Amino acid sequence: MLQITKLAQEYFLELLSKKNKNTFIKISVFFKKNIFKGKVTFCNITTIKKDDIKLNFHKLKIFIEKNSFIFLENIKIDIIQHNLSKKIDFIVLNKNIQNTNSINHLKNNINIFLENIINPKLLNHGGSVILKNITVNHIVLLEFHGGCQGCIMSKQTLKNWIEKEILNNFPNIKGVHDVTLHKKNKFSYY
Repeated sequence: MLQITKLAQEYFLELLSKKNKNTFIKISVFFKKNIFKGKVTFCNITTIKKDDIKLNFHKLKIFIEKNSFIFLENIKIDIIQHNLSKKIDFIVLNKNIQNTNSINHLKNNINIFLENIINPKLLNHGGSVILKNITVNHIVLLEFHGGCQGCIMSKQTLKNWIEKEILNNFPNIKGVHDVTLHKKNKFSYY
């Protein structure tokens, strides 16, 4: 479960004290250059979505973007103070050698699975998918190539077939996400 240190909570309260009463903290995760990064922003009550997850802390409500919640499962948010500046830090908890070995083993097995089960069928449309990474929270990150890159059906292919196959065959995996920068091109199948 996401942890927010007392120091971080106090810092958020200090920042919110300078804002409008209907302003809250919202946390999300985004993917950039094969690395997940945490993002903390201010949001107005009107911009909070129905499926955003609300966490209640002492004197503080924080909202988490629904799709980001799974990535924050083993994260602690803390404040790093250096001289007069403060920095929000996302710290991965329970990252140990055993977990790294487990992920490396999963990577090998999933690569074999993609090569032998998934990609032969995607090849019918001139496409393929590769494993980019597996997060410490056991989220598989895939990237589409060839006819699948930029294809408008890639999201359905991922959710309705590839993710189901991976989850059925690898019980330790908690989710599958597409990290492809989709741009329609002359090779896109649809």
